[in-house]
Amino acid sequence: MTRACNPLIPWLVSALLGLIGNTCAAGVMADHTRLIFNEGQAQESLMLANTNAYPVVIQTWVDKGQGDNLPQNIVSAFIAMPAVFRLQPSALQSLQVILTDRNLPVDRESVFWLNLYEIPPTQDASAPDTTRVTLAMNTQLKIFYRPKNLPIAPEQLTNALHFRLEQTADGVLLICRNDSPYHTSFASVRLIQGDKIVAGISDTDLLSSPYSERRYHLDQNLLKSHDQLQVRYELIDDTGRAKPGQAPLR
Repeated sequence: MTRACNPLIPWLVSALLGLIGNTCAAGVMADHTRLIFNEGQAQESLMLANTNAYPVVIQTWVDKGQGDNLPQNIVSAFIAMPAVFRLQPSALQSLQVILTDRNLPVDRESVFWLNLYEIPPTQDASAPDTTRVTLAMNTQLKIFYRPKNLPIAPEQLTNALHFRLEQTADGVLLICRNDSPYHTSFASVRLIQGDKIVAGISDTDLLSSPYSERRYHLDQNLLKSHDQLQVRYELIDDTGRAKPGQAPLR
């Protein structure tokens, strides 16, 4: 018996692809790039779509971004359900992320990572003698837990960011001081002089923690003159969009 395909499935998969864009090479994609848990919120959901031409098994878990521990050995403030499931080509799956430990800091955001570990089939049943390389992929999405009554609103975050340069034996570093209770997720950071880009950041992790300083390595070992330098950045907001901003060096 042939099962009729739900006509909504291709449309929903296409919609998810449009939301995600080309930022992820994995075949399983989510309709969020991050989850925001406000204090008092018990759970959040997101939709996953398998854009591969083959079925996959997905294992999900939440950690602090360690990447060096087995999921069964990780103790986290969140759990993801279902923890393991199979996803057919073009199929959708709702995933629930549940807060299980409310004993988190009340004066600042906490950040966790949702892992989507994608395991493809090991062998093509139609071609059993074909040799191929099977690669599992892990996609990570950020989860932010946001307490109530923080001293400033998220929209005021940019006013709490301060930048300066520091000369070290390894070159020039850009220091970002985050005086806010929020994590800052930069999509890009560049130094400009007038309209000219004179340096960028070579680091791939551009997350800056609340009430802390983060040191970023410049991709150019400048700088003979720091006159009129500005920091131009793109800051990722709660919706996952990159918003431009600019700040002076101090």
